[in-house]
Amino acid sequence: MPMAKAHTHGAGDHRRSTALNLLLRGTSASAAVSLLAEQEQISRRQAQRYVREGYEQIRVDIESCGVERTHQVAKLVHILESTIVLALENKQCAAAVGAAREIRELTGLSADR
Repeated sequence: MPMAKAHTHGAGDHRRSTALNLLLRGTSASAAVSLLAEQEQISRRQAQRYVREGYEQIRVDIESCGVERTHQVAKLVHILESTIVLALENKQCAAAVGAAREIRELTGLSADR
């Protein structure tokens, strides 16, 4: 039976930093969990915790620097629209639909009237 790596405070900091960097590079949450679990030889559950902490750090950073929600939503909508174009060019309809749904959620267009 393989020996589990000993967890030290430094290892936790390294894993948090790795998870955060993966997210900041645009890696999806599920891909970040898989990569972190593989690279650090930890369970997916542990990797999920570090990725969650990474998302929380991003949220705190955005709130603390005073980014206006309108500007952030506009940027995200632009990225999602670009994603739709690329998805359709590559005949990936499901990805285009997913991006369109995200736009609908972000802009509040899915709210009940």
